[in-house]
Amino acid sequence: MGDIKKDSSEDEKKQVTERLAEVIERSRVMANLEILLDRRKLIWNNFLAGLAKGVGFGVGFTVLAAVAIYFLVILLKSIVALNIPVIGSYIADLVQLVQEQIQGQR
Repeated sequence: MGDIKKDSSEDEKKQVTERLAEVIERSRVMANLEILLDRRKLIWNNFLAGLAKGVGFGVGFTVLAAVAIYFLVILLKSIVALNIPVIGSYIADLVQLVQEQIQGQR
């Protein structure tokens, strides 16, 4: 009777070990461990990841800035079309200051 329990517990241990081995194989632990242990692969992967993040940041910021400038231009065109006196005089003063600054540099 003790032998039967021993055999069934050994079978259960073997099944659990096999399932664990399958899970480890599917999770690619060994591949990740190889990358961590190989410094060249680790540095190369981190370099590529940083490069991708930088390019993504640059493209994203450019698109965001373009959209913001587009809406700002539309807003300014609508303000100019309304011909608001306060803003118009402020812009005229600003243009005059810029022209004086340019003439003073010559």
